[in-house]
Amino acid sequence: MRIVTTTLANNSETIIEDALRSVVDWVDVCLVVDTGISDATLERARGVAGDKLVVRPFPWCHDAAAARNFALDAATELGANWALTLDTDERLDIAGVDIRAQLEQATEGVLYVADVGKSYVKERFFRLPCAERWSGVTHESFAAFRVGCRTLAGVTFSELQKSPQAMQQRFKRDIEALARYTQQHPQDPRWHFYLGESRRLLGQHAEAVLDYDRCAELRGWDEESAWACYRAAECLAKLERFEEALARCSTGLTRHAGIAELAWLAGYVCYQLQRDAQAVYWARLATVHGYFRGDAESVPRIGFSDPPAQWEGPYDVLRWAEKRRGNVAAANEAERLWHEAKAARERAG
Repeated sequence: MRIVTTTLANNSETIIEDALRSVVDWVDVCLVVDTGISDATLERARGVAGDKLVVRPFPWCHDAAAARNFALDAATELGANWALTLDTDERLDIAGVDIRAQLEQATEGVLYVADVGKSYVKERFFRLPCAERWSGVTHESFAAFRVGCRTLAGVTFSELQKSPQAMQQRFKRDIEALARYTQQHPQDPRWHFYLGESRRLLGQHAEAVLDYDRCAELRGWDEESAWACYRAAECLAKLERFEEALARCSTGLTRHAGIAELAWLAGYVCYQLQRDAQAVYWARLATVHGYFRGDAESVPRIGFSDPPAQWEGPYDVLRWAEKRRGNVAAANEAERLWHEAKAARERAG
């Protein structure tokens, strides 16, 4: 077996060393794709990877998918059976897992790895040669379901935090790119979702709702459609448009009834509307598919989640709604469960 890690890099001299250091001991080649390096990034990379370092130039063309496809092709040319995608601001923690043994046993074409907070996963290991390709100028996607996929247990990754200024610039660039892309591909729900994400993260909540709604209307895969409704409801709650937020939660549950966060948010919205009995019903429903005393482990989900809403969030709604209803014993019990659920989430990482 030959494992090649692929890293897209521009001027990353201050961060590339730790990225490569997190994988260099167990991969065969560290492939760095030079998208326009003009600092000491390659020298720093060679200091960590030594003879394992291979560099391939790829002039940046404002197309992340094209760059990632180039990296996979280059890894294939280097004789890899598996490619590991690792950006310069990411670090992989295998936590003692025998990666080679896991890859030997794998029957899938793609293995996901969860972030350290376990709130989302990324495509990380790719069987080569790939039968699928990346698509998208930003927030690029890979149709892993077509080649078989699962999340690799025990392995996590972390990402460096960007400065607020850097994040603002990134969101603005993404909005420009995705606004063009959604005009060119109006029937693809994914890009409407990520256009909404960029706008939401810039505080453009009203505009983001329109993008999330469009994603949900196009009815891609059920989890994405439901999560677009969740994000739209979040934005509407920020705008204090609570009736509309409640409607989005209800619609989201028709797309995927196992998304506990939608029921939690519906409960929160009802509390804001002073419909305390309804808030209690929604919160109780949220506990059914949550992680604390619920069956969340049996609900297949790929990438979208809000951990507090899956653990202690429903009990937070319950304690305040029951208190306002005058149900002191129920409010106290919900308070106790809120603390237990929060502690359980923190223990679970």
